[in-house]
Amino acid sequence: MGKVGLMRAIAVAASGCVLVAACSSAQHPAAQHPAAQQTPAQPPAPSSTSSSSDAVQQYLSAVNALCDGLAQKVTALNGGQFDIPLKDFFAQLPRHTKLRDDFDRQLAAIAVPPAAAAKERALAAYIAFANKLDAARLRAARQGAAAYRREISAEKKSAASDPSIASMEAAGFSQSCTAR
Repeated sequence: MGKVGLMRAIAVAASGCVLVAACSSAQHPAAQHPAAQQTPAQPPAPSSTSSSSDAVQQYLSAVNALCDGLAQKVTALNGGQFDIPLKDFFAQLPRHTKLRDDFDRQLAAIAVPPAAAAKERALAAYIAFANKLDAARLRAARQGAAAYRREISAEKKSAASDPSIASMEAAGFSQSCTAR
């Protein structure tokens, strides 16, 4: 899916969320409920939905900050280049592996509120996809320069359109999370 298609899909999803939120927040007038007419007005109870959405936003913010930090470190390591020469790949591999492992450890320490379970699954699906790419690239690199170039070429053609990326971004995660 191209960037325009992705943006259109996100806009449609966001519109649907706004519509659902507007419909679900409609209140029935108290006049329709005889019992409500007989009791004095009570202050509204604290909304668990509000605290739940706050917790989800805090989760997203924490993960996105972690992703932003990783993206900066990866860019500092390889200049933000996707297809680095094979010798550079091997030279950077220990540092890249440490960055990835540190990210995963820090991500695991972020509490996931129950209301963010679907978002967490979207991120986990992307990370599983990224792990497959990392493994394929390493396997190809160990086979030599030609296999490595073929793998990079294949990734350039298909990786950016993987549905896990669109799902992750639609869930509210920053594009910087693709640094993982």
